[in-house]
Amino acid sequence: MFTLVIAVVLFLLSVLIVLYIAGSRMDETHVAEGSAEVQGAPSGVAARLRDIGSQAGWRKAVRRIDILANENGAIRYRETGSNGALTFVFREIEANRSFESRIDDPSQPFGGRWLITLAPAGERTRVAIREEGFVKPPIFRVLSRYAFGHDTTLKAYLKDLEAAQRR
Repeated sequence: MFTLVIAVVLFLLSVLIVLYIAGSRMDETHVAEGSAEVQGAPSGVAARLRDIGSQAGWRKAVRRIDILANENGAIRYRETGSNGALTFVFREIEANRSFESRIDDPSQPFGGRWLITLAPAGERTRVAIREEGFVKPPIFRVLSRYAFGHDTTLKAYLKDLEAAQRR
């Protein structure tokens, strides 16, 4: 029994070492992109994006939003969800057309920003998101790329936005 425990521990340690080495050779930064067409004009979609406080009502992974500050066109807020709490800053770059949302917590082992653009698509709006992120710990670089996927969160956001716009 003791030999089996030692073998399992050595195996797991070997896996961690391989993941660490692989992650150390990967770039810390990544770019992910996704888009969807949602119901409504860009001004209506923009209004939903701008209303940060209501996102807990339509985003499945978000349980709570706390607005921390709203100054000079930038909304600083804490989002609590299935992955814990994160602080963000959201700002509108161009009225009803482009937005930036970035993680505002340097203590996290990851971070980055989303650039969100809206464009008319007939009676619908094309919403495009470009994630420019980074992951510091080498093991998590491998996991975020191959196990979770860099675009998982933005795809979920787009799916939730599509559903919210249909209501």
